Amino acid sequence: MNKLIHVWLSLMFLLIGLPSLSAVAAESRIYTIKQGDTLWGISERFIKDPYYWPSLWANNPDITNPHLIYPGQKVRIYNGRIELIPEYPGGQKTKPVIEAPATVATQQPAIETPTVETPVITPAPEKIVDMFKVSVSGDGFIRTDEESLGSLVDSVDSRTLLTQNDLVFLDMKNLAQVEIGDTYSLFSQGPLIKHPITQKNFGRMMFELGFVQVTAINSDTVTAKIGDIYREIERGAELFEYVPPTHEIELKKAVEELTGHILSGQQIKLTQGQNDLIYVDLGQDQGLQVGNILYISRPQHTTELADKQKKLLDLPDKLLGAAIVVRTRNKTASAFIFKSAAETHVGDQVMAASE
Repeated sequence: MNKLIHVWLSLMFLLIGLPSLSAVAAESRIYTIKQGDTLWGISERFIKDPYYWPSLWANNPDITNPHLIYPGQKVRIYNGRIELIPEYPGGQKTKPVIEAPATVATQQPAIETPTVETPVITPAPEKIVDMFKVSVSGDGFIRTDEESLGSLVDSVDSRTLLTQNDLVFLDMKNLAQVEIGDTYSLFSQGPLIKHPITQKNFGRMMFELGFVQVTAINSDTVTAKIGDIYREIERGAELFEYVPPTHEIELKKAVEELTGHILSGQQIKLTQGQNDLIYVDLGQDQGLQVGNILYISRPQHTTELADKQKKLLDLPDKLLGAAIVVRTRNKTASAFIFKSAAETHVGDQVMAASE
């Protein structure tokens, strides 16, 4: 794991272990950020929920790095929520400080105390289970060793392209397991995907087209009705288990530290950014779960000048953004980029943090 992420995680876990500032919380209070604060630590101290910070980070576009905040910035804590107040002393931003355990203790002492707007004392709020809202209908996946359940072989008329509410016929591999009312997702095959590091064949892109619901079971075929559609549907579409679209996801820590790479994006393009869907080479076999947060990073290289001076520099990786896992399969997963500080590429590193 790269040195920069080691530093961030060490600091975050150190802050989690610190006692709360008070056993009670004010109904509405303003806190001024001090040297050494992080969004993770602030969320843990004031609302007892360290997992609140991704929402705070994602909803404030001025914060490009969750570990880059300014002493003097103010946040409002109320009703178990945190709101960033974009104001700075004297109307000027102070120099940003990147927190690191090796330097925080030696920098200016934290002598500032929180300012309470209205000193109405109420019991501390219970821990909030933060739900991240996403929309990932038609996300698709990268197929590795998954086998289809059957295929769409024909329809009731001779049209080439099929659409919503059309009646179609399915050829199922195990007809005995099919029941009226069963729902299946429709997929078409896309390009072959090579692993960006090994350059070996990793799987095949599968584009989600929509879903069908079984209406009748015949002697050797199944009749079904097309439901929602995401792309054009043609005969030959493959059937896989239907997974309802995800709208709210509970944030979770990974069961263990996991590292991998971006294999592709849902949109076949050179770069990916905020609100894009990506696929990574981690999945259920490695212990990745829906709701895990993936940090996206890339190694930094020395400049030409440093190379000429024959200096070997161990540079920290560059943080590019973060994504939340929205769907997992055996060896791959889909993740939604909810924060982007820079463009991401196929081959960039991902890391899921654990306890």
